[in-house]
Amino acid sequence: MNRNLKIFCLGGLGLLLSGCIASERDMGTLKLQLKELNDTIAVMQTNQAELASKMEELNQNLSVSNENLSQLDAQIFNLSAKLDDINVAVKSGQSTDEAENQKVLLPSDIFNEAKNHLTKQAYDLAVSGFKLYIEQYPEGENIEQAYIYMGDAYFSQDQAKPAAIAYATVLQKFPESKIIPTARLKYARSIIPLGKTEEAKRYFSSVVQDFGSSPEARLAKEELAKLK
Repeated sequence: MNRNLKIFCLGGLGLLLSGCIASERDMGTLKLQLKELNDTIAVMQTNQAELASKMEELNQNLSVSNENLSQLDAQIFNLSAKLDDINVAVKSGQSTDEAENQKVLLPSDIFNEAKNHLTKQAYDLAVSGFKLYIEQYPEGENIEQAYIYMGDAYFSQDQAKPAAIAYATVLQKFPESKIIPTARLKYARSIIPLGKTEEAKRYFSSVVQDFGSSPEARLAKEELAKLK
């Protein structure tokens, strides 16, 4: 009887100990799961912070873009207003001093503003400016360069045909100009996309032959090498 009681007590103690061991194991698993959950929450919070930062950066970029568009609209408006002033001044026969006093653009102002637009890659505005200069001042001091720059503005927009016409105008109207090497070089470049490769080669070769010591001759040689 005593022996059976001892067995019973030992059995109960074993169950109790096993229950404690199981509880400790469960607690360890729970702690591990809790740690993993905390790590996941931390990662989510980090991602959320990064997302918020990117959203803020995007909003800033949109604000800058809107500001740039507003500035472009203002430039177009100002240019239109100045063109009106110029037309009024020309029609009324005002002198240069009178034009300056009334803040009307002078020929050099038109040319320089168009050139600034070209530098800033505002090609449509540049073309408009150079066209105005050419129309209003066909004998102007910068007339030859105006055609070249207008061609550059067209060519930068992949408009090869009007670019070629602008460059060709210099060759036809101003054959003794100092910028003939540049005009030939750029004309040859502009007609390649039009399928006139052989003609382009002839013009490149003429630059090398007639202006061998010029920077344009070196560039023409490079262009010829590409076409071989």
